[in-house]
Amino acid sequence: MALSRGTITRAHQEFVETWENIAPYTNGIIHLDARGDERHEMIANRRTFMLTTEERLITQDRIVDPKNDPFLNGAFRPVVVPETINVETNPNALSDEEIFGIFKASDIAFEEWLKTLDSPQTLRRMLDLAPESDISLKRYQQVETRLAVVKPQTRLGTNDAHLASFLSDKPSASETETSNAAGKRRNQGGRSKDYR
Repeated sequence: MALSRGTITRAHQEFVETWENIAPYTNGIIHLDARGDERHEMIANRRTFMLTTEERLITQDRIVDPKNDPFLNGAFRPVVVPETINVETNPNALSDEEIFGIFKASDIAFEEWLKTLDSPQTLRRMLDLAPESDISLKRYQQVETRLAVVKPQTRLGTNDAHLASFLSDKPSASETETSNAAGKRRNQGGRSKDYR
């Protein structure tokens, strides 16, 4: 969905949003300078940043896969945003107060919330905030379980065959042969002729 210039309103150009990066990785955003030229900024670590609604919409428009959109997947937590961004439009965009509210919700409501949350960053944030609340161990474990389900698997890939073998859980053929030969020598036993 490409943005046309007609979809950007004066309110989009004037409203300055504030977001906080809570992801352990770096995301990029687009800023517009005074002439309207794009300037890219990398957002890393846990930090707060500001951009206009227009800049956010342009950034989101450039993201091919919606699951990689940091504004929607929970990598960026909203601090000051327009009323159009709320829990209904983005269930992963929860403030700390909203998370504490979820912790206090009924069992049914808590389980429904967990079903809708699919952002590892949001779920990690919930685990980080849990010690500050009176959340039960059962609910804490439910959040951990949900995080394990939605968290992408870590995959290490390399073109270097030796490194790939090293990173593999299975021993290589040469390692197996070496360990078998060493085991045979160890099992031979006996005494040296020179031993007295």
